[in-house]
Amino acid sequence: MRKPLDILRALADFDGTHTEPLRALLAEDLSPEAEDALLAALPGPDEVAATWLIKALAGKGRIGQGRIAQAFEAFGELSQPDAALHLMQSAQYAPDAASLLRPHLSPYYGSSGILLRAWAFDAYCRGAAPEEDLSERIRQGLRSRHAAIRARSKALARAFGVDLT
Repeated sequence: MRKPLDILRALADFDGTHTEPLRALLAEDLSPEAEDALLAALPGPDEVAATWLIKALAGKGRIGQGRIAQAFEAFGELSQPDAALHLMQSAQYAPDAASLLRPHLSPYYGSSGILLRAWAFDAYCRGAAPEEDLSERIRQGLRSRHAAIRARSKALARAFGVDLT
């Protein structure tokens, strides 16, 4: 079981490019105290590494939606685009918490980074209230000139049962 010191070391060892120190943490479960240490890194100088880990854990079903929601609550304070991207990508694993991201997404809608735009669109849709009809918005995404937005729109259409015929 990984402890808080393991988290702190891995975050410190991350050079911004090579994820090996972070991937090594995934070999064992994190203790609740290690999860606390991970979330305490948001926002801050280790936010890219911390959000990378949160996304990886979420993708493997190894961190609960409540913990992901805690990370989403820090979203508006993040300073690094990659950290924001990781949390937007995590919205698919925490649909009940995705609405926490919505108030903070508008700066990413016109981003020059197409992945930021595509995942902001995804997080926006996943954070919608159940009664909100996203069908037309998803169809508009399918007509985008950007492949990443079209791909997200297709994934969203499947997730929300939008008939594309």
